[in-house]
Amino acid sequence: MSFRYILRYYIDPGFHEDERIPELVRLCQNGQIEEVMLFQNPEELFQGYPDDDEVERWFAMARKVKEALNQAGIAMSINPWCTTVHVSRGRSFGEKQRSFQPMIGETGAVSPIVSCPLDPGWRRQLCDFWARIAAELCPRAIWIEDDWRLHNHGDDLGFGGCFCPRHLKRFAEMTGETVDRETLLANILAPGPPHPWRAAWLELCGATLLEPARALYRCVRKANPEVRLGLMCSGPGEHSAEGRDWDLLKQAISPDRPLLLRPHLPPYTESSAMFTPPSTARHTICSVSGELEIYPELENSPRCGIYSKSGTFSIYECLEAAMFGSRGITINHFDMMGNGLALDDTFPGELRRAKARLDAIADLGLHDSRAVGVKILFKTDVARHIPSNDPHSIFGLVNRSELWSSVFYVLGISHAFTQNPTREGTYAVSDRTVAALSDDEIEMLLSGQVILDAPSVELLTARGFGELIGVNAARWNEQQDTGFAYEEIVWGDVSDWRVDKPRMTASRCSPRVLFADLAPTALPVTRIMKYDRTPLCPGSFFTKNRLGGEIYAIAYPIGKLQFFPGFFNPFRRLLFRNILRKQFRNTAILFSDCEALQCDCNESPEQTVLSFRNPVSDARPYLRFTYAGIQDPRVEMLQSDGSWSGRTLTACGRDSWLLEENIAPLDAVILRQKKSSATVPNINQRGAERFIPTGKDEAVRRSPRIANISEPLDGIKKTKEE
Repeated sequence: MSFRYILRYYIDPGFHEDERIPELVRLCQNGQIEEVMLFQNPEELFQGYPDDDEVERWFAMARKVKEALNQAGIAMSINPWCTTVHVSRGRSFGEKQRSFQPMIGETGAVSPIVSCPLDPGWRRQLCDFWARIAAELCPRAIWIEDDWRLHNHGDDLGFGGCFCPRHLKRFAEMTGETVDRETLLANILAPGPPHPWRAAWLELCGATLLEPARALYRCVRKANPEVRLGLMCSGPGEHSAEGRDWDLLKQAISPDRPLLLRPHLPPYTESSAMFTPPSTARHTICSVSGELEIYPELENSPRCGIYSKSGTFSIYECLEAAMFGSRGITINHFDMMGNGLALDDTFPGELRRAKARLDAIADLGLHDSRAVGVKILFKTDVARHIPSNDPHSIFGLVNRSELWSSVFYVLGISHAFTQNPTREGTYAVSDRTVAALSDDEIEMLLSGQVILDAPSVELLTARGFGELIGVNAARWNEQQDTGFAYEEIVWGDVSDWRVDKPRMTASRCSPRVLFADLAPTALPVTRIMKYDRTPLCPGSFFTKNRLGGEIYAIAYPIGKLQFFPGFFNPFRRLLFRNILRKQFRNTAILFSDCEALQCDCNESPEQTVLSFRNPVSDARPYLRFTYAGIQDPRVEMLQSDGSWSGRTLTACGRDSWLLEENIAPLDAVILRQKKSSATVPNINQRGAERFIPTGKDEAVRRSPRIANISEPLDGIKKTKEE
């Protein structure tokens, strides 16, 4: 199977187009690019709603591009750069004699160019235009831009819209309540349990984009049944706050074929790969049921070629995408002003050199539903249930369910995403996600193994589940008021950490922490210390509850870091590993035992596939990892030419392995082990384990036994229950 390169590209009608078209063909041939996603009306040259003459010039140019690509055996899809329109940037209605109901934001601001999706004239114009594209150009697909949303249409609109008269009238028809924008917002954002209007409003918002999606599918299908619709999107947290039902949207635009999906894959401009793991993209694809063809965005913004993003970084993102089951990638690299290669002729070579390796990963048939590790819990409809944290903006309904994913990537812990809590495996919950669970779901969740951040602890305590997580009461305290400075580990001993009670920064982790009054069943694992070295509160704690559940909770809200690396250091990496491996006894998690390496694990009946990526600028001279799913030292490693080469791992202790293989910066080692019916490993998620890797120089030495959490530690009393 080929890992499909889809190049997003623009040729401006009348601007050297006869030079640009053959140049595009050569570019695709040199870079082994299978498809061009031709833009219409993009970015800097965006014409608002173009007039008839501009439309005709574009169609004439697009037909020439299609003919040239056909002759070269290269497919073409179309990407109209706007549906509702991204943002004004000086454009306005009426400039091209086209005007629709403008979107009105939560602030009351009226957009000068963004259309309300309920406007029937806008829907007719959009459907007619797309039907003509399907009939005349016969593209492989037409892609719905990520402006198919109500949020992010300009800062002056706040979160976004739409609060126009059409929407307020529809809301009144749904609820029997005639309201203005201010009253509606005050109620849907009111503190406490969600007001009944919130569910009705989110239902209306969802319908606002579902209805035109269905109309768009019908008209394109009628014009050319072979043309597919693809969906570009933003983050699931924002889409939940605008009422999106992913499965209904999939059914609307791709009812009988796999959905072409382009999830958001930051960063747009090159930055540290450690800061930008593919958490949002994985969260997105797990939000949609059914069959998908996944082509994440390889964005390069402001599209200055090598000045925005190197070829090496771009290929690193392709490797990330391939490991969660992407069929290919949609590529932005060149500008959208018609300059073509614009003196940047190195990128096709980068694509060509990576192609065989990416094709080999695509041949593995990976799917993120088979990812193995800690289970990140989320709900697509979370915005209907959570308490608003902003009484003035719908941003207060945006929830960050994926935050633990970023943590686990940095700490080298494999993980997956799920909406369905069970008693099996280990779950991680962040932000206000638990508010989307019923009491029965919470009890089931807390009867298993769970990792909680501070907001989750706060909400569970408020809902009466404090006993099950070992908390009597909890309150937030600011750094300015308490002087919290660092966190020390009070669990284990010198043999675990190589220093007694190692310290980690607290002041750089968050501007506030949750002071928890622990129940007798809870045992502190770390404690937050004041600058004068006096203890303030638990930094994290472990609880075994009456339901048989095991809970590990931290005092920090994730994602509120003063500095990104504040929460991350070697001691915390080892601490999380010990909690998961020793206390939760979960051996169905892949751990990278080398600092900074990010890892993924994918299990199927046929094979185990492990990925280790190096996001930092230092090469790693060897690979060391722990995973019970590898029980035979014989594995295969993917080579740069796409072939698989046999390797023999060195055993370093129970389930721990060493591979003498250099991992270059922004590169990856990908291993696979084929299975037979006689060799499929039995991964016991709660099996005992007593080995902790301590470094390459001690690869075959077992460390001393770690103190069990039921054993009293210095300064901590053993509880009666234990």
